[in-house]
Amino acid sequence: MTKRGKFITVEGVDGAGKSTQFEVIANALKERGIDFVRTREPGGPQSAEKIRELLLNEPMTAKCELLVMFAARQENLTKIIRPALEAGKWVLCDRFTDASVAYQGYGRGRSLEEIEMLANFVHPDIKPDKTVIFDLPTEVAAARLSRKL
Repeated sequence: MTKRGKFITVEGVDGAGKSTQFEVIANALKERGIDFVRTREPGGPQSAEKIRELLLNEPMTAKCELLVMFAARQENLTKIIRPALEAGKWVLCDRFTDASVAYQGYGRGRSLEEIEMLANFVHPDIKPDKTVIFDLPTEVAAARLSRKL
């Protein structure tokens, strides 16, 4: 029987350098010869990438956004994350349910109980083995983001 792979998520505020550090982690796994797949949320498989486009480009209520996020997450779990973990591969994921707590919960005012209920419905059996969080003061993140524009 194949040993289950490890599930690593990378979280952080926009402008904290999360994308850069995601690549650093991916390169470190490659250098160590660890068999892994990378994915992102929202996104991952083609169906979830289509949902990502909807989330990024269509205004919607906070409740709809939360439900759509978990729909994309379900697709990512079914098509990429679970199969990789079951095959013994590691999964490196750019954001996961912690992002829903931050964005849909604290950012958009949805209750943490709703998010927990959806998480228990969509992935009661999967939690990250390790979550790496990149954080910095809001002013610094805003300044970094304004330089990118």
